[in-house]
Amino acid sequence: MEAEQAQGGQRIFVARLIVGLAQGLVLYLLYYAFDNKAWPATEPNFFAPLLLVFLFVPLLVLQGMGNLRKSTLIVWAGLATLIAAGFAWYDVWHAWPTDSHWADGKEVLVTHVVPSARVIIFTAIFLFVAHALISCIEADRKFVPSYRTLFDLAWKLGVQLAIAACFVGAFWIILYLGVALFEMIKLHFFRDFINHSWFAIPATALATAVAIHITDTRAGLVRGVRTLALMLLGWLLPVIALIAFAFLISLVFTGLQPLWETRTATALLLVATAVLVIHINAAYQDGDPEHRPHHVLRVAGTLASVMLIFIVTIAAYALWLRVDQYGWTVDRINTAACVVVALCLAIGYFVAALLPSPWLKLIEKWNFFTTILGLALLFALFTPIADPVRLSVASQMERLKSRSVKVDKFDFWYLRYEGGRFGRDALIALSGSKEKATQETAKAALVTRERYFLEHRHARLTAQTVASRITVHPSGKVLPASFLTQDWTQDTDAFGIVSGNCLNGYPNADAKCDAVFADLDGDGVDEIILLLDSTMAAPPADQPWWDADIFKWNGRRWVVLGTIRGRHCGDDYEAILAGQFKALTPQAPVPDLEIAGRRVRILPIVPEDLCK
Repeated sequence: MEAEQAQGGQRIFVARLIVGLAQGLVLYLLYYAFDNKAWPATEPNFFAPLLLVFLFVPLLVLQGMGNLRKSTLIVWAGLATLIAAGFAWYDVWHAWPTDSHWADGKEVLVTHVVPSARVIIFTAIFLFVAHALISCIEADRKFVPSYRTLFDLAWKLGVQLAIAACFVGAFWIILYLGVALFEMIKLHFFRDFINHSWFAIPATALATAVAIHITDTRAGLVRGVRTLALMLLGWLLPVIALIAFAFLISLVFTGLQPLWETRTATALLLVATAVLVIHINAAYQDGDPEHRPHHVLRVAGTLASVMLIFIVTIAAYALWLRVDQYGWTVDRINTAACVVVALCLAIGYFVAALLPSPWLKLIEKWNFFTTILGLALLFALFTPIADPVRLSVASQMERLKSRSVKVDKFDFWYLRYEGGRFGRDALIALSGSKEKATQETAKAALVTRERYFLEHRHARLTAQTVASRITVHPSGKVLPASFLTQDWTQDTDAFGIVSGNCLNGYPNADAKCDAVFADLDGDGVDEIILLLDSTMAAPPADQPWWDADIFKWNGRRWVVLGTIRGRHCGDDYEAILAGQFKALTPQAPVPDLEIAGRRVRILPIVPEDLCK
C-alpha cells in the first residue's frame, strides 16, 4: 500500500514537473514574441487570452493534481481557461485601440496587447477563490460544503501559495548569491546565463511546480504554518478591535468632515473592514468546539462584528457623496462592488454577534454565500454585464447631457484615458456637437497622446484669461500683447510646470503666477520670469518648493531660455518679486541668478527646432 502511494506520488511529481516546464516554455515564447513584435503578439485578441491562460491555469492544474478527480480537474481547467481567456479578450477589446509611449526619444504608437494590471490581479483572485470552492465541493461531494472543509482547504491553499512564493524567492536569492561569487573572480558567464529570459522564465515555472508539490505532500508543514498564522492573527484581534472602537467613538467628536478631506476615506474604511473580517475568522477558525477561542477573543470578536456595520455604512456614504458630486468612474464602480460585498458581510456578522450561542455560528454559511456573491460581482465587472468602463462613460455623458456639469468643467480627458472604446465613441459623438467649445475640446482629446501634459496644451486660453492668472512685477508694467495672445499649445518648449499652469491650464484651472521683468542676458531688453505662485504648491515655510520659466522675445515669438526647479530658501521667491536679485556674468542663453549672495541655478532649455 505504501509502495503504491509512493509510486502515485512520484507520478504526480513528474506530471507537475512536465506541466511546470510546459508553462515556462510557453510563457517564454510569448515573452519572446512580445519583445520582438512577432506573432502571436501582433494579434492582441489572441495573444492576451493566451498569456492570461498560461499564467494561471497551469497553476490550478498543478494544485489540483492529486486533490481533484481527473474528470473534475479536466472540466475545471477547461472552464478556467474560458474564464481567463474571456476576461483577457474583453479587456483588450474594450480598451482604446492604440496608445503611445516613448522609446529612444521617439513617440511610438502601440496597440493594447497585454491585459491590464487590473484584469491580471482580479483574474488571479477570481480563479483562486473559485478553485478553493471547487476543491471544497469535491471534498464533501455536495454544493454547500461544510464550513470545516471550507476553512481547512481555503487556508491550505493560501499557505501553499505563500510558501511557494517564498521558495521561488529563495531559489532566486541562491542564484544571485552564485552570481556574486563568480563576479568576485571576474567571471560573468553565470550572471549572463540566469538573466537570459529563456532560462529565467522556465526555471521560475519549474521552481513553482516543485514548491507546490512539496507543500502538497507535506500536509503537516502546511498545517503547522497555518496554525501558527491563525494564532498570531487571532491574538491581534483585540488590538484591531480596540483601535476600530476608538476610531468610531472619535468620530462622534470630530464629525465626518476630516474623513472627507482625506479623499481616500472609502478605500481606507474598506481595508479596515477586510482586516477585521480576517482577524475575526482567524479567532473563530473552523468553528469546532475544541478550538473555541479564549474569552478575550470572543469579546473582541463580538465587538468587531458589531462595529463592521458602522464602518461599512460610513464607507458607503463616503462613496455616495463622491458619486453624487462627480458621477460614476471606473474606480468608483469597482469600489461600489467592494462595498456591496463588505455590506453583505457586515450585516451577517452583526446578526451573528447578536444571536445567542454558539458564538458567531451564523458566519459559517454567511461566508460561503458572500463568497458566491463576490465571484458573481467579479464576473460581472469583467464582462459586458457590468463593465465599469462602459457604465462610467454612460454616467459622465448623462451628467453632460443633463447639464449637471458645464462643458468647461467636463472631464473630456477621462473619456480619453479611462473610457476605452466607449470613451472614444463618446468623444467622436461630442466632436460633432453644435457647441463649438464641446466640439473643439472633444477633437483635441481624440488626438491627444500624452496624458498629463499634452491634454491641456490643446485647451488654448484667451488673452484675458492668461492676463487674469498673472500678476506683473514691478507695478506699472504690463505683459506684452504678443505674450498674451501667443498660441502656447503649439510650443513644446514653452510647456513646463509653470507655463503649463498659467498659460494652458495644467493642472489647476485656478492657478496663479507672478511675472517679473528683468534684463538677464545684458542685451538691453527685458526677459520675463514667470513664477508659479508659491501658495499653489503649499510648500513648507522654511524651504519652499517653487518653479519658474524664463521667456525671451526672439523677434517672432516668445521662447523659453531656461527654467528654475526645486527647493529654495524661504525668502527667495519674495526677493525675485521685489527685484532684489541680479544676473551673474551674462552668458548664453541665460545666466544664473544671485539672491542674497546665494546662486540660484537656471537650467537652459534647448529649443525643439535648434537642430532642424
